[in-house]
Amino acid sequence: MKAVGLHSILDTVKRFSLFSLIALSCALVSGENFRVRKLIPIAFTDIHEKITVESGINDALFITLPADITYVSGVELTLKVPEEIATWRDSVAYMLYEKLNPAPTEKNQNYYGERAFLETIPGQLSLTLYIPISNDFSIKDSPYSVKLPLYTDYKNGMFLRFMMVMKGVPESLERAIISITAKPVLKNEGALSLTTTPASSDEKKYSVFIDDTPVQETDFKNKIFSTGEHHLSIVSDSYRNELRTFRIEQAKTTTLHIQLRGIEPLLKILSPKDTKVFLDGTEIAVTTEPLVITQGEHNVRFVIGDYEVIKTVSAVNGRTYAVNLNVDATISEEE
Repeated sequence: MKAVGLHSILDTVKRFSLFSLIALSCALVSGENFRVRKLIPIAFTDIHEKITVESGINDALFITLPADITYVSGVELTLKVPEEIATWRDSVAYMLYEKLNPAPTEKNQNYYGERAFLETIPGQLSLTLYIPISNDFSIKDSPYSVKLPLYTDYKNGMFLRFMMVMKGVPESLERAIISITAKPVLKNEGALSLTTTPASSDEKKYSVFIDDTPVQETDFKNKIFSTGEHHLSIVSDSYRNELRTFRIEQAKTTTLHIQLRGIEPLLKILSPKDTKVFLDGTEIAVTTEPLVITQGEHNVRFVIGDYEVIKTVSAVNGRTYAVNLNVDATISEEE
């Protein structure tokens, strides 16, 4: 019986609350003067930062973003709703404002602004608000979250105010504290910073393709891509073609450096220790690095004691050749 009575009272008060809210909404279409008890600043200095504050009813949040918001698509506010507010659902409204005058500071309590959004806190203990600042904001509404309209005045900060909109509530409700955790919402993008040695020049140019799309030379540094795996190719008449796979991480810059190789033929020589190697009649030192040779025929001569092997290589530009001398012994059983 007691529960039924409370339910009836809450329904009556709720109807009065909604009537008041509708009247308030109609009165504030163009703008309004209002007063807040306290202004609570949330100033992000880094896009990966998370800030938790406490707000009372009739307080306001003033949210400022970092200078670089390349990867920021909005702001997420997670409200830990006190039980009193959840019980008296729709008793407290949150309102988003823009074009504030004067500029919000902790010393100012009286403001004039244009309301961009108004809604009440439902009967639940947790609520997440999303404030988009770009059209590519990808998070959708859910039963426990609300996506507010696109906020375009974010360069001047975001102003979110709480206000009691229901009469006849307990005094303890007016003293309730809402815990709020704020963080930037990041785009599913990152950047690629590509450098090459040597760099492209008028004499030796090259073309860059990423995911089969040509990229202008001026876009090699800090070009934005979606997160995930991508494919890069460098095509040139002066250098060998290069293929790479790279991965873009959210809100991070991937650095990729490519050492370009000339189109002259390369020769790799592998031989046992103490083998003398002659290239076109001149003895050479064998190293792990390939030799740059000219296009055409070349003779490679291996000498181990009295044993000698000569091989001929017909070299073509853009190719790499390997000449490997294997000296092996076999064992067999004879009767």
